[in-house]
Amino acid sequence: MSASLADAGHEAEHGTGPDGGGDGGADGSPAAAVRPRRFWSSRRNAAALAALLALAAAGALLYEEIHIRTGHPAHAWRTWVTDQLARRQLDDAWVIAGSAVVCALGLWLLVLAATPGLRRLLPLAAADSTGLRAALDRRGAAAMLRRAALEAPGVQGAKATVGRRRAKVVATVGFGDQEDVKAALTEHLAAERKRLGLVSPPLISVSVKGRS
Repeated sequence: MSASLADAGHEAEHGTGPDGGGDGGADGSPAAAVRPRRFWSSRRNAAALAALLALAAAGALLYEEIHIRTGHPAHAWRTWVTDQLARRQLDDAWVIAGSAVVCALGLWLLVLAATPGLRRLLPLAAADSTGLRAALDRRGAAAMLRRAALEAPGVQGAKATVGRRRAKVVATVGFGDQEDVKAALTEHLAAERKRLGLVSPPLISVSVKGRS
């Protein structure tokens, strides 16, 4: 099982009383559990690519402007771009295609900015407000479900896959009635699902098959 820990910090929205997940109420009772949010990706690759493209474009335009202002003739690329912008109409195929590409890139950046990413990490429920957040990755959750499946009577082999909202377990029956094995397997997996401690435990789909 693999887990990921991150320092959540002390956010102002949590407060310090029993309603905010602080140190507890006036009677010394434990503070209310904080419901962790999903982990957000830092989007380093997308941010670096956007910054490099913007820097390159701005640097080229600045250099060309200084080059012209100091009395030098415009470079060929500047002349070509100016000529293309002057000749092509808005309904030109190249103008439409270029606009579509730019719009798609802009939409992609907006989606990256508005979504958390890191879909492989499943947040764990926090027992207190210590300032730490924990997550279990999908492979770790799948390994735990597979181990629980192998502990069920009659199960000879098992495969498990875990998504954000659903998990699928396929077990191979070594002996016994398949319906009885499936019932026992479902019970084992339900208990293991609770032990995962996830904020949003996935729904588990169970299927069994005989030995080939």
